[in-house]
Order: sequence, then structure tokens, then C-alpha cells
Amino acid sequence: LLPENENQVILLLLTACSGQPSPPSASPSASTKRTQEFTTTFTLRTRSFYVVGQNNEKTFGWSRYRGRTQFLGEAFRVQMLVASDFVRSNGTFEGFVNLTSDSGDIGLRITGVAQPGPQGDGSSYSGETEVIGGTQTYATLAGRGRFTGQRTGGTGTPIDVVVTLELINPSEER
Repeated sequence: LLPENENQVILLLLTACSGQPSPPSASPSASTKRTQEFTTTFTLRTRSFYVVGQNNEKTFGWSRYRGRTQFLGEAFRVQMLVASDFVRSNGTFEGFVNLTSDSGDIGLRITGVAQPGPQGDGSSYSGETEVIGGTQTYATLAGRGRFTGQRTGGTGTPIDVVVTLELINPSEER
């Protein structure tokens, strides 16, 4: 173990003179990535939508959904706040997903597109998600990934969602 600077020389000298073991060497840690996924069924809690356009073909507004999931080995309550802008059931959405547990919260940003479902009623959602940040155990969590969802009924029916995240430096014990 060779010291890299003056401070390490002094620290090693003091440690050697005190009879204490020398401190571990500080080496840069490599960034680790781990893919994690969670699924949930979001149920609509409240919404506010407006229909506009010459033929009432445009819809915009916001919705608040709730669900539950397992993620990183823990049970979470999940809330999704989403704003959407559709023309004849095609359009964009953006918003936030918050996962809450006893060990901390995780905030995600979502953006994507929606299309009519394959059988008429319903919608198919796909887009990107990014970790905004977390609290407590999840305070250093970072990453990004994909958001997909499927609603098989009409407006206001539950949405089945899959979120796949490539997490950077996730806690190894989880």
C-alpha cells in the first residue's frame, strides 16, 4: 500500500505509531447496473378531462391512480399522476409515479404515447421512465427505463402497468 498524497502519508504514519491497523485503501468503485421490474394495476381515483375541437375529437386533462406492487424485495403503495392530450384516442401522456414504503419513497417521471386498444375499447401506453430520486433507503437510487400499460375497458377502467428500470448502483442487499 503506497500513499497517493501527503495526507495519506501523515495518516499512515500516525496509524503506524499508534499501533492501530491501517485504514483500508480507497479505490474508486465501478458503477453497477441492475434491471428491476414491477407490475401493478392502477385504479382511477379522480380525474378532470375536457373535450374540445370542432367535432369533439380532442381530449385533455389529468388523472390520479393508485395501486400496490412489490419492488426491490419490498411492498409499495403506488400513486400515478398523469396529464394527457389525445386526438381520437391517440396522443401523449406525462406525469409522475410515486412508490411509498416503510423504508422510503421512490419518485419516477413518465412520458409516452397512447393508442387505441386492439379491440376498440381501451388503450395501449408506452414510454420512458426516469428515477427522479428517493428517500431513506432509496436516497441514492438512480436509473431509467420503460413504461408500458394496457387498459382493456373504456375510459376510467383499471390500467395494467409494467415498469422496467435499469438501476445504477442499487443497494446490493435488496
